[in-house]
Amino acid sequence: MKKYTLNFGQFRQYDKKFITAENGINAEAVNSVAFLGETLYFTAEGSLFEYNEGKVKKLSGKADRLFGRDGKVFVAAGKSLGELKGGKIKKTAEFDCAVRDVSVAMDNSLWLMTEKALYLNGSEGFTRIVGVPEDAVCLCAKDNLSKYCETVYVGGVIEGLLSMKGKRRHFAEMTPDMSGVLAKKVNCLALDGMGHLWVGSDDGLNIYDGRSYWYNGNDFYSVPAGSFNDMCFLKDGRKYFASNTGVITLIEGKIKYFSYGAWLMHPTVTKIAVSDKGTIAAVTPRGISVITEHLMTLEEKANHYDEMAVKYFTRNEGYQVSRELRKYGDLDSGWLPNSDNDGLFTGLYCASQCFRYKVTGDEKAKENAKRAVEAMIKLTEITGKKGFTARATRYSHEENFGTESREEWHYVEGNPDMEWLGETSSDEMTGHYFAYGIYFDLVADKKEKKKIAEVVKNITDHIIDNNFHLCDVDGIPTTWANWEPDLLNNDDRWYYERGTNSLEILSFLKTAYHVTGDEKYNKVYDMLVTKHHYAMNCMQYKVEDAHLAHIDDQLDFTNIYPLIVYTDDNAHKEIFKMGLTHHYDYERVERSPMFNVIYGALTNNYCDIENAAKSLSEMNLDLIRWPVYNSHRKDIVWDYSPEEMGCPPQLKYPVEYDARVLVHYDGNQFVCDSGAEEFIEINSKTVNRTSTLPGTTATGMRAQQPYIYLLPYWMARYHGLIGD
Repeated sequence: MKKYTLNFGQFRQYDKKFITAENGINAEAVNSVAFLGETLYFTAEGSLFEYNEGKVKKLSGKADRLFGRDGKVFVAAGKSLGELKGGKIKKTAEFDCAVRDVSVAMDNSLWLMTEKALYLNGSEGFTRIVGVPEDAVCLCAKDNLSKYCETVYVGGVIEGLLSMKGKRRHFAEMTPDMSGVLAKKVNCLALDGMGHLWVGSDDGLNIYDGRSYWYNGNDFYSVPAGSFNDMCFLKDGRKYFASNTGVITLIEGKIKYFSYGAWLMHPTVTKIAVSDKGTIAAVTPRGISVITEHLMTLEEKANHYDEMAVKYFTRNEGYQVSRELRKYGDLDSGWLPNSDNDGLFTGLYCASQCFRYKVTGDEKAKENAKRAVEAMIKLTEITGKKGFTARATRYSHEENFGTESREEWHYVEGNPDMEWLGETSSDEMTGHYFAYGIYFDLVADKKEKKKIAEVVKNITDHIIDNNFHLCDVDGIPTTWANWEPDLLNNDDRWYYERGTNSLEILSFLKTAYHVTGDEKYNKVYDMLVTKHHYAMNCMQYKVEDAHLAHIDDQLDFTNIYPLIVYTDDNAHKEIFKMGLTHHYDYERVERSPMFNVIYGALTNNYCDIENAAKSLSEMNLDLIRWPVYNSHRKDIVWDYSPEEMGCPPQLKYPVEYDARVLVHYDGNQFVCDSGAEEFIEINSKTVNRTSTLPGTTATGMRAQQPYIYLLPYWMARYHGLIGD
């Protein structure tokens, strides 16, 4: 059957930089921002600053407030108004009090509001039109002359929305009890391309037609309730909002959030400016977030992560590990500690580079895969026990050398400057077998195939000879590497692992037969299937768990791939596809690139490849596990079923990837808020059981491994599921 290939094309890729006290400014004092072209200007403490190409420069002249209007930037300094040109302020007018706002109407007439009055600019300069309330903070003019006289609106924080009317100019109050305006505290006003007035208040957003019809913007799908502080509308219709819960965009009819953590240093955004190219400057109490966008393809993004993997995540001989950061959100400040699962994650990365090499022929991909697989082989060679594999290694120059539980860390024989970690788990073996088979098929030369066959044979024989366990150097079976039939089938304490571990050992045996050609591994496979019903254990291997435990999800999808690929008997494959389909249907809600792609690679069924590609497009470029804050959103649905298992509620449907806690595929994708305890009370309810709920804590001090993008993307390319 010919499979559908998705050509995803270009998408908007967002990135950001922060302007903080480290840039030599008082971040708390920033009170306005404006773009002139793609150069950002902002004011703080009466001074004007320019930001361009990552650098902040203080300009000469005083500036209290900026107004970006119709391609121009007006500067208020005390009682004067100027225009910014070439980085310099050209004074244009003087008033009897401070300037508060400027508005360019749809007919290009220029209006200005001071603390006391409203002015209209004409051939002889600004003419005073009418006084304004002392509490007025924002101005919006539709035009100069119309059927209903001037259509000019003023927003105040006490008297609310006012509309100018009458031959004898005065302001008419538009109060919540007499009109559709939501509140008497109005913070910002803007006109859309059709002349509708958008009103931002402390109680939300609403829209006015200029006569008697009001639309409650809070009824928009997923627009959060709460304070709207500023708005910026571009001529092409794109709309941007500053709120107390972040930046909200409305583009092509779709709401998108940029919230605390990945995009903002604080949830409250007081001012916003947007360049013609869509660069956002968002002012928060902790500085300015500059959010950029550019068009990108999935392959271009993969190339970005491929470079990151080598630069930031490759440790010692070639192990792929997560990066710990010494400074919040700063990749360059990071270091690479060992993990309990160096072999697993290195194997997943290795496989991604094998697929990449087969798709592109890129020698760098081959080098990356070779370095990774050789590092993995070393884990089995250094323990001194044939076929027993270490979790990780570390050297005396590394800062955590010689620490932690000494009964599991061992010095390498003859090398006191190197040690290895035992108590190896089934997770580790999953990564090894997965990578060895794929490297064997797609990259290895004859010499390498022989080496892989040898190490796979040693590991598999060790497992079989030790009654289907990994047996540590102290002679004791490790905690989790158990595939023993009597325990899996007859001990209730292994209920949750019964299907997963049955799947693992069958997958290992089929991989061993594939790379060695030794028929004895098929015989052991047949024995487990016929005598101990391991295939039946795999018919529905996923135990539904309220979407709490995800460690086995990654393991299961990783193991099912070689099992089905290396099983020749279609009748056997159909049994395993039963379990795979049940698992995929249960996890489909996650929009997981890895799970969707593996399901599509192994079956001819629809695999939501569009959602997999969408998730890939949403991943943040820096891969940092930023704090997240989503509970203010109206589009979320809570799932209370975890409470039955003693855990706090979580999301029923995960949010988009750039708003999630970024975790590996063994982490919890359903977390709503994390790391935002400063701003919101987060319901932890019970102590965080990290073994059950990995990925519930986000601090901005860790970067996740690039395999989460690279493996599903290059596998999808290899299997023809994605074409670009």
